[in-house]
Amino acid sequence: MHYPKHDGLWLYAVLGLAAFTNTTGLFDTILDGDSAAYATIAKTMVRHHDFVDLFLDGNDWLDKPHLSFWLTAISFEIFGFSTWAFKLPGVILCQVAAFYTYAFAKLHYDKRVALVGAIILLTAQHFIISSNDVRMEAYLTAFIIGAVYHFYQASRRRSNTDLVGGSLLAAAAVMTKGIFVLIPIGGAISGGLLLGRQWTQAFHVRWIAATLLIFLFISPELFCLWQQFDAHPEKTVFGRTGVSGLRFFFLDGQFGRFLNTAAYGHGSVDPFRYLYVVLWTFLPWSVPLYAATYYAIRKLIVRQPQTADYFTLSGGLVTFLLFSFSQFHYDHYLTIAFPFFSIITSAHILSLTTSTEVRWAMVWQWLFAGVALAICVALQLLVRPEYWAGPAALLVIAAVLLLYLDKKPWERWHARLIATVATTSILANLYLNFYITPTLMRYQAGSEMAFYLNKHYPGQPVIKASNDYSFTLEFYLQAPVTAVDVRLLQEGRLPEGALVYASAGELRPLSDKFQLLHRTANYSVSHPRPTFLNAATREQVIDEAWLVRRRDVSPAGAAASD
Repeated sequence: MHYPKHDGLWLYAVLGLAAFTNTTGLFDTILDGDSAAYATIAKTMVRHHDFVDLFLDGNDWLDKPHLSFWLTAISFEIFGFSTWAFKLPGVILCQVAAFYTYAFAKLHYDKRVALVGAIILLTAQHFIISSNDVRMEAYLTAFIIGAVYHFYQASRRRSNTDLVGGSLLAAAAVMTKGIFVLIPIGGAISGGLLLGRQWTQAFHVRWIAATLLIFLFISPELFCLWQQFDAHPEKTVFGRTGVSGLRFFFLDGQFGRFLNTAAYGHGSVDPFRYLYVVLWTFLPWSVPLYAATYYAIRKLIVRQPQTADYFTLSGGLVTFLLFSFSQFHYDHYLTIAFPFFSIITSAHILSLTTSTEVRWAMVWQWLFAGVALAICVALQLLVRPEYWAGPAALLVIAAVLLLYLDKKPWERWHARLIATVATTSILANLYLNFYITPTLMRYQAGSEMAFYLNKHYPGQPVIKASNDYSFTLEFYLQAPVTAVDVRLLQEGRLPEGALVYASAGELRPLSDKFQLLHRTANYSVSHPRPTFLNAATREQVIDEAWLVRRRDVSPAGAAASD
């Protein structure tokens, strides 16, 4: 069954607008933290012409595998070092994830479920965030749903081409995050086949071939790990020598995260955390997802599911339970399950027929639209972006468009619901990407200092002497950055005449030894609190980062002190 032509055209327009929205963060400054660290690692790869070893702050780096860095490095080689060149591979793969979500849903349901599933994925809140704050999830989501699609096709059509394609995408996922990503892929395929009682397909010899192919395809990653770490046991990693990169890849780096024994941190032990994480990460579709999952499980118990329910439930629930029962929690991890969630939710929404179901769906539609617009207005009043005309125009457009979508005649009420809720999410995120994010990024010291240095001290090396990480400084600065222990700064053992970047708190006790050249606001923008978002109280919580030079050295050629 297809949507009537009139409704279908509107939904394809919404799909296109949703796809566009996922590209609007391309030029937003990279957020300090994981994204900036990954950008810096890829930049180091290109500058040193070394695509085997991973370095961060001049040290051997053993955490994530190589593939995302290789893809980013290729983008840098083609387009140069820039924000959008870093984000481009992840943004493209977000679109690929939507394509595979559509394609997989279409194999099991009709075209309208596939179309709505792709819209739901592209308008889910954390999926849009992942296309701006590009981390591993942008890559993994495409690789995982792509592998599931091709493995299912290999089983259904007995296609060797799909078997190779699925193995290649599964290997890509492994070379992005690690061996654990085979769990959601294997969970979706094996769970779907076993629940569907397709015993012959579930235990077919092709899965042995797929396993061998995956190991063949990840061999470049294994070589790089061996070359950088196993071949050099004298290197100090995690505070000790003799660290095996291969062991970390297969064991410590995977099970360490889930058993809370990782060398790089410990996490929450709340097994119910992801129940409420879904509530905001999958907005505006989280409430329908809860209902969809309940009804899908109930149909499964009474043996009345669609074929896709076996696969989407297996993939979604295996991933959800994997993270829920692990002890190392990050909200963004769950994004890799969103394609499965989107298909389940789409099929459920389009199956609603009773007057009670329709009434509750309409309540959710307008509740979300009202709350989303109210939050945008509140942010505008609190954050106070520099420009008001754009946000005001966007608010008017949102109000007029949503009222039009509600009043226009629809041939099916489902189309109105999807179009209204998705459009609300799109407009809200356009506002965030165009106005709120750029405003807050002005308080990210590393990138702002790099922009200043590029203009006033072009090409001059900088010493980063701080206990606070600032990978955006290293990425955006068009000159070498050397990271040193803050004790060298405190003991006055830095080279004479060097430009030094550090937090104001670390430099204030030493102010008699340095000439202050520039200062910039400093706040961890990745963790915005209400006092920071509120322009009236923002000055109370922001610190400063300083650029200084030793007083006993003539600052000839330097810009005037601020």
